[in-house]
Amino acid sequence: MPLLKTGGLAIGLGSAISFAEALRAPRKEDKRENTEMADYIENTENSNSKGNTGGLVSMLLVGGALVAALGGWWYQSTQVTMVRQELAQTQQKMDQMQSQMATSISAARSDVSAAVANMNEQVDLVRKDAVAGARNAQVTAKRQAGAVLNTLSAKNKELTEQIDQMKTENAQKSVEVAETLNGIKGEVGTVKTEVSATRSELSATAADLKRAFGDMGVMSGLIATNSTELAALKKLGERDYFEFTLPKSGGPQRVGDIRLTLKKADVKRNRFTLDVLADDKRVEKKDRTINEPVQFYTSAARTPYEVVINEVRKDQVIGYLAVPKVKAMAKR
Repeated sequence: MPLLKTGGLAIGLGSAISFAEALRAPRKEDKRENTEMADYIENTENSNSKGNTGGLVSMLLVGGALVAALGGWWYQSTQVTMVRQELAQTQQKMDQMQSQMATSISAARSDVSAAVANMNEQVDLVRKDAVAGARNAQVTAKRQAGAVLNTLSAKNKELTEQIDQMKTENAQKSVEVAETLNGIKGEVGTVKTEVSATRSELSATAADLKRAFGDMGVMSGLIATNSTELAALKKLGERDYFEFTLPKSGGPQRVGDIRLTLKKADVKRNRFTLDVLADDKRVEKKDRTINEPVQFYTSAARTPYEVVINEVRKDQVIGYLAVPKVKAMAKR
């Protein structure tokens, strides 16, 4: 409980109030006490007038007591007045605080109401914006869907036209292919006839082809003595053939994967002398005759290479080189 300070005296608020209420007692008691005090003084004075000199001292003592009582009463009255003033000030402050609190509460309520109203307005605006946005989105979606449908329709139409055109073109191509196949069938028949004739020619030519022992004592393949027989050998495909015309001048000449050099050509005797360069080795084939297989080995094949000269002219010879097929397989 708060204390009230009155001069040098500190009392509680409840005690001060109780004290103030006690001081508010009816003035009748004060009057009665004063009357009794006056009667007592009067009786004392009467007795003193009858008494001795000691009565004067008693009267003085009584007067001093009376003065002290009056001073105490005045002091208490002053204290009560001060307590009442402080109580009034306290009450005034409390009233001010209550007024300020009421004003603050009213202002807070106004602020809260304004904030709630503002929030409600914002919520309404957001709802309106959301509704408007949803409507706009629906409108936009419908427009886009319509545009997509139009595009798809145009694409479908275009694809249909392309498919129809392709069908027409395929029909035309089918007719052309059928005509081409009929032509090819006719050509195949012609080719078959030509192949049969060629086989007959090859059979007749092969019957004229001969085999002979080469200069190395190895039985050679079929030997061609002229261009017709050489063409037949090429068609048979037993070996690879390289035709050449080898002059005496000019140095080594590449034929296939070897080099040949003509050193001598004897037209009267149909003889010749060659140098063969293969695998960085030089071999001389001296004084050979026409249509004689001139044989030599290389590291690329197990069977010998063969050079056949069909014609000897002045300072040159004409013939071919026969290379085994095994050579090509060895490279693979």
